[in-house]
Amino acid sequence: PEHDHDIAAKLMAAAPDYLHVGNNLLTNVTSLDDIRRNFQRSTTTQLRNYSAGMGFMMINIFLGLLGTFWFRTQQRVNEIAIRRVNGATRRGIFGRLIGEGVLLLALVTPLAVAADCLLTHYDICAYYGAHHSTALRIAVCAGTSFVLMALMVIAGIWFPARRAMRIEPAQALSIDN
Repeated sequence: PEHDHDIAAKLMAAAPDYLHVGNNLLTNVTSLDDIRRNFQRSTTTQLRNYSAGMGFMMINIFLGLLGTFWFRTQQRVNEIAIRRVNGATRRGIFGRLIGEGVLLLALVTPLAVAADCLLTHYDICAYYGAHHSTALRIAVCAGTSFVLMALMVIAGIWFPARRAMRIEPAQALSIDN
């Protein structure tokens, strides 16, 4: 360890006399610590950029799904009131609304997975540095995405449905939508 200090300066001082072969001359020395730090910096920067992009996309998807199902549920206040008047339980109405939202998601998910498989098969994403996906990787990603999106759909239905349940049916039916 004691010989490691100023090795670059000593090497460059000896370069003109000893470290040249023909027309080739040593002009610069880069330490392995600097090489390692630069490599890790680029990897860290790339990971940070991917994470920021992923977070941005997840927030957009969350707000899009939440807003869509929130709006859709708010438009059904009259239907919820009619169901309550006809004897439906709150649990039954919640189950029906959430079931419809998750069913819509379940119907669309196979199409999205098929599109992802085609993109992977034809190496559409290979240009961007993506690696070949295995069936297990696609299944795990699709399952994780489905669960996250289902939670977003449930949240988008749950809150406006709870609010609609608190409104008296006569009042809900008299409101002009």
